[in-house]
Amino acid sequence: MRIGEFARRAGVSTSKIRFYETRGLLPAAGRSANGYRSYDATDLRIVTFIDRARALGFSLADIGRFMSRPAEARRAKHGLVAALEAKLAEVDEHMAVVQARRGEIVALLGELRSRPHA
Repeated sequence: MRIGEFARRAGVSTSKIRFYETRGLLPAAGRSANGYRSYDATDLRIVTFIDRARALGFSLADIGRFMSRPAEARRAKHGLVAALEAKLAEVDEHMAVVQARRGEIVALLGELRSRPHA
């Protein structure tokens, strides 16, 4: 598929696709006889993975480490699992802080509602 269609399917801009290629995260696209970039389902999975990882808070450098050559796949998978576990612990910690704050707000609301009007 050409870059416009690929961008629509991936839900990203064409400039983001070119950026990912420049950074080496997305392999350089094949070219058709007329010079247009050509992408396939594998490229779509890569871009989807990159955007999903970015949405989860990973940097492009982190993502680059997760992208692997076939010979490095086992090590990259282990690194990704460890990074996701760390990210999950970070989210759990944040949720605990938010839950504690929520509890304090509920308690304060209860106190204020139970007081007679001045």
